[in-house]
Amino acid sequence: MRGVHDDERLADVYQSGNEMPEESLRDWTRLIGSFAARPAPAVVEIGAGTGMFCSAMARWLDPSAVIGIDASLPMLTRARRLNPHPAVHYLAGTAEAVPTRSGLFDLALLSRVIHHLPDRVGAARELARVLRPGGTAVIRTTFRERLDALVYDYWPRLRESDEQRFPSRAEVLDDFAAAGFAVRTVTSFARPVTTGLRDYHARMTSRPQSKFTRLTAEEFGDGLRRLAADARNEPVTRPVPVTERYDVAVLSLP
Repeated sequence: MRGVHDDERLADVYQSGNEMPEESLRDWTRLIGSFAARPAPAVVEIGAGTGMFCSAMARWLDPSAVIGIDASLPMLTRARRLNPHPAVHYLAGTAEAVPTRSGLFDLALLSRVIHHLPDRVGAARELARVLRPGGTAVIRTTFRERLDALVYDYWPRLRESDEQRFPSRAEVLDDFAAAGFAVRTVTSFARPVTTGLRDYHARMTSRPQSKFTRLTAEEFGDGLRRLAADARNEPVTRPVPVTERYDVAVLSLP
């Protein structure tokens, strides 16, 4: 499987395949910002991708600065083009090696990235280094025991794969505790991502997440055909919004 860090195809389709309605993005951003311990926080996003949350936080949180970190140069190229903002700077780096000085940030966001990290304890220790005392890390993910996304209904083998890749709630909390973090809260939050199955089908055709590389062409095609059939049967005048739910773990330093 080709590495996601150098996947030009994935970088090209990631924004359109993972964006959400403006209202949903605003709600997520305000939830994340509510965990900051001080006004005008300095924020770092680990695994910023194409910068959707970076620009959203710059718009709605009134931060002093937002730094987006990603190991993928293709993703960073798209982030600078698609989601520029005067308060946002994008830098190449990893969760285990953030290219900034220590004690710089009040809030760290890891959105849909924790399962990609080869060394969670190392990443937690690095976040403890770059966060100020009292700083907070917000992990937006789906824990292994709560994999419930619509995508699994059409591609069930992705659930089997993600059960192997995604950490459990206990594993994440234990790894961050080992780096000195205390749990503030673990909650769940859901918002619409498309207006209905037709829009959801349209975005899935581009295979906009790295997990799709784990399917054969035949497996992907079979799932897409089932999704297309359900989308055709959805009433045009009464589409049902597709909602995605994520677990949100909030951990703070003393």
